[in-house]
Order: sequence, then C-alpha cells, then structure tokens
Amino acid sequence: MKPLAQLRLTIPQSENLRYEAIRLLVNGLGLTKAAFFLRETGSSKEDYLDLKEQLFGDKTATELYEEIKTRSSRLD
Repeated sequence: MKPLAQLRLTIPQSENLRYEAIRLLVNGLGLTKAAFFLRETGSSKEDYLDLKEQLFGDKTATELYEEIKTRSSRLD
C-alpha cells in the first residue's frame, strides 16, 4: 500500500458520480425507497456546508478515506 503522502485522489465527473449513486441507491433500497430518499434529500433546505461541518468537522479527504477503509475492512 502506498504511504498517505503518495495517495492521489481522482475527482470523478459529476454526471458519472450522480449516475452511480442513483444506481447504488436503487439496487440497495429498491426503486420506491430510493425515489422517496432522492425526493426528500433533493428538495432539502439544509445548508450543505453546515451539514458537512457537523458530519466531518476538519477531517481531510485522506482522513475520511482511511476511516472508511478501516470500517469497511471490519465488515469483511
């Protein structure tokens, strides 16, 4: 595994990311629940930056990546 200093993040294209996220929601939740979720979150008046601060604080993308990787390895 590469040291953290050598990790490079690839920023996905917005349209591809949106398509993949919707596909994952539909596959995981089913069409009805995914549609309801998208409707509720898409029309939200929530300030994304405030929510981001509440969820992630000052964590960097690398720190979040490592946390997700650690948690997902526990599920295996």
